Amino acid sequence: MNPKIAIIGAGACGLSAAYELVKNGCDVTVFEESEQVGGLSAAHEINGALLDNIYHHIFTSDAYVTRLAEELGLEKHLQWKEPRDAFYVNNTLYPFTSPADLLKFSHLPFFHRVTMGLLVLRARFIKDMPEEQYAGEWVAKLAGKPVYEKVWKPLLESKFDADAAEISAVWLWNKFKLRGSTRGKDISKELLGYMDGSFSRLYEALRGYITARGGKVLLGAKARKLSKTPGGWEIACAGSNHAATAGGVFDAALFTAAPALLNETCPGLNEDYRGKISQIKYKANLCAVLYLKKPLSRFYWTTVADREIPFVAVIEHTHIVPPAAYGSHVAYLTRYLDAADPLYGASDGEIRELFTRGLIKIYPELNLSDITGFRLFRSRYAQPVIVKGYHKTLPDTRTPDKGLYLASMAQIYPEDRGQNYAIREGINAAKLILAAQCTKKGLD
Repeated sequence: MNPKIAIIGAGACGLSAAYELVKNGCDVTVFEESEQVGGLSAAHEINGALLDNIYHHIFTSDAYVTRLAEELGLEKHLQWKEPRDAFYVNNTLYPFTSPADLLKFSHLPFFHRVTMGLLVLRARFIKDMPEEQYAGEWVAKLAGKPVYEKVWKPLLESKFDADAAEISAVWLWNKFKLRGSTRGKDISKELLGYMDGSFSRLYEALRGYITARGGKVLLGAKARKLSKTPGGWEIACAGSNHAATAGGVFDAALFTAAPALLNETCPGLNEDYRGKISQIKYKANLCAVLYLKKPLSRFYWTTVADREIPFVAVIEHTHIVPPAAYGSHVAYLTRYLDAADPLYGASDGEIRELFTRGLIKIYPELNLSDITGFRLFRSRYAQPVIVKGYHKTLPDTRTPDKGLYLASMAQIYPEDRGQNYAIREGINAAKLILAAQCTKKGLD
């Protein structure tokens, strides 16, 4: 009899795990609370086209995404673009794409423009980053205190709020390393990839593959309780589309949502493991999608290093996908914050007004009539807070409870979260499950 596996969550990680498991003959059931697959990569419709709810792109080094796209016959839908970036600080919008742009970045003294560039370049060649180092200390030591105070400190504060001073240098190093990997030998050019039809095309293809091979992907099925039984694991569901208990007893269960939710869902979870994952902090995210009559600027990505602006980046999506695809120009505004912050619970209208004021400060020529639509997406568990020494609290994929596994965004380390690494974690978790099931059956 084929191993019966439950997966909680139909995001990149959960669907990739299910894909690997069904390829290897497992009987898989995926439980997804929402009515869409993709998790943070879900999409919505605009003028008959699908658009990611939250901005996405991939890098040339993202081998797991590109390999999966090839296996599913979707490689023709991956488009590679050469974007232009900018940096907003002190009421000034600076081009920030090439080394020449950095040398013209008058917000820093010339000497520190050079040291900032060398820091980013140097990061590409660091193999092992010391774990016990703060990001701020590392930047100040290698590039100078002005580089930290004027550039990276406001950015870290915009991303991590009160936790900014605790962020590990490992996290920032990997940011530099990842962006550097997209440039290749010509460091003046960067390539970013996008999947036409949105990245939801990839996750719908995964769902199709899984169901075509006998697996189940249950939408609108919230796994509210995971229980260990003598025969394996049972899943109690909430949701009008499914019975209160779905799927019977499973040989193994893989939880792919935030670790804090595993603590809520599995009351019998090993106490030491529960304590470990309780230490992981997350930032929430507000991502606004603006539909516009015209572009805001000529830049795809504008980093905002000004605490008076209520978002940390402006991403003009229609600089990598032509606006004709949506019948509109599209821009994203993103803000990270604690879930307890009053802004996270503010109304869409209040957030729209606040974000619009910030946008007009950056782009004074913008008229309110140029904004033809606004949608807001909230993500409670958007960014793990990677503090110094984070590796000490990193939970194992195998929990101490036999047959129960955890593969989440919080375990993507030392790399930062992203679709590519979520897919990797899902595949690796599936391999662990398969190995355990083979051992259980006495197979090689």
